[in-house]
This record gives sequence, structure tokens and C-alpha cells, in this order.
Amino acid sequence: MRDVVNMAMEQLMAGDNLSILSSKVGADEQSTKSALEMGLPLLLGAMSSKASSNDGANAILSGLADSAKGNSMQDMAKYFGSSSSSFGPGMLNSILGSSMIPIQQSIAKKTGLPQEVVGQLLTMALPLILGYLTKSSPEKEMKPDDLSKLLDEQSKMALTSSPEAEAMMKDILSAQDSGSGFMGMIKKLFKS
Repeated sequence: MRDVVNMAMEQLMAGDNLSILSSKVGADEQSTKSALEMGLPLLLGAMSSKASSNDGANAILSGLADSAKGNSMQDMAKYFGSSSSSFGPGMLNSILGSSMIPIQQSIAKKTGLPQEVVGQLLTMALPLILGYLTKSSPEKEMKPDDLSKLLDEQSKMALTSSPEAEAMMKDILSAQDSGSGFMGMIKKLFKS
């Protein structure tokens, strides 16, 4: 199974895609790249945590269905300019919940980007991640259990292969002491 984060980053780095995205959020390319390298593994980790409940899994499955309908990721200029990249804010809030602010603050601190720009990047990246999850699923119609398993595998691959995300999570975990939800899942991942 290929790493969804690596597939997304490969596409984001191809051609002028990073330049297009950087221009859209008003940031330099290196900071944008760094924010994505840290943020995408965290999105998968948060999605994995959310998918552990039936309601959460169904919400993500709904997002996957929406991304599959009209999301052509081949032309990134069209993708970032389309309405498909705008459904992310509500879903991003839903997935990250109370972890959203500390994650955005940590990425902002490490990259020098404003917190709002980090939020925009994560919002625009979410439909891309959903699209790759849809493509990487061996099942035509995913059930909540299939989704949970896929996200668990993908988030472990992404978080363990990203030094930036790992360092950021250690900073967040030292500031928060939570044994449940997303932070609890991440804490357990780093202990194993």
C-alpha cells in the first residue's frame, strides 16, 4: 500500500503546483512545503482517530463520496480554484476539533506562517487527501470498519515517516496531557 501523504506531496511538488498553492495563500514556497509536510500526516492521524467511532467514520465517508464526485486532481490550478477545495473548512473543524488550534499554532511557529494561512493550507489539502484515500482503498464501497483500518495504517505510515510531524507532535504532547481522542492516539503511537 502506498503512503497517501507521499502521493499527495509528490503531486503538490510537481511542476508549478507548489507555486500555485503558495500564491493562493500568500506564502513562500518553502514555508508552504514545510507546513504541508507537517500538516498532512496530522490530518491523517486526526481522521484515523475520528473514524474510530461510527458517526465519525460516516462523516468521513461522506467527505470521501463528495471528493470522488467532482474532484479532478490532475490540474492543480483548477483544483485549488474550484469549489471542491472550499468544502474543507467545516470538515477540517470536525476532524481536528479541539486539536485544531494547537496544531495550527505549532505549524505556524515552526514555519513562520500566520496561523490563518496554516488553516487555509490544511483546508485546501483535506480534499486532496480524501481523493487519494478514495483511490487507495481496495474496496469499491468502503464501510466504517474498512475506513478505520485504512486510516489507521495510513496515519501510522505518515506520522512515523515525517520527522517534522513527529517533532511537532512531541511539542504539542508536552504542552497537553490528554489520554483520549486524537492526542491520546498520537501519544500511544509515539510510545510504541
